[in-house]
Amino acid sequence: MPSARTTSYRTVAAFVVAPMVPAVILAGVMLAAGGDSQTLGYAAFAGYISYPFALLVGLPSYLVMRRRHWDGLRAYLLLGLGLGAFFVALFAGLAGFEGDAADPAWVDLLANLAVLLSFVLACAVASTLVFWLIVRPDLHRP
Repeated sequence: MPSARTTSYRTVAAFVVAPMVPAVILAGVMLAAGGDSQTLGYAAFAGYISYPFALLVGLPSYLVMRRRHWDGLRAYLLLGLGLGAFFVALFAGLAGFEGDAADPAWVDLLANLAVLLSFVLACAVASTLVFWLIVRPDLHRP
C-alpha cells in the first residue's frame, strides 16, 4: 500500500495532468482537420475551461467517491460521462441565457449538439481515465 505522501503527490499530479487531456485531444483533432497554429487557440481555451471545472466540480466529486470507496475504473468512467453531460448542459444553458445577443458561432455550435456532446463525452472519459491511471484509487483500499 502506498504511503500517504505518495498518494497525495499522485492526486496533485492527476489534477494537474488530467484537465489538460481535452485540450490535447482538441489540438490533435484541429491539426488533423487541417487547422493552422491559430486554431490551437481553441485548445488553450479548452485548458482555461477544464482546469476551473476540474477544481470546482471534479475535486468535490473525487472527494465524495473517495469517501464512499467508489474506486473502480467503471465508477470513474461513469463519473466522467456524468461530468461531461453536466458540462454540455451547463454550456448550453449559459449560451442560451444571452438570448438575442448570443454570438452566432455559439448558436451554430449548439445546433451541432450531437457532435459536441459526443466529443465532450469522449474527452471527459479520456480525462477521467488519465486521472484514474495516475491516482489508482483502487490500490489504496484499507
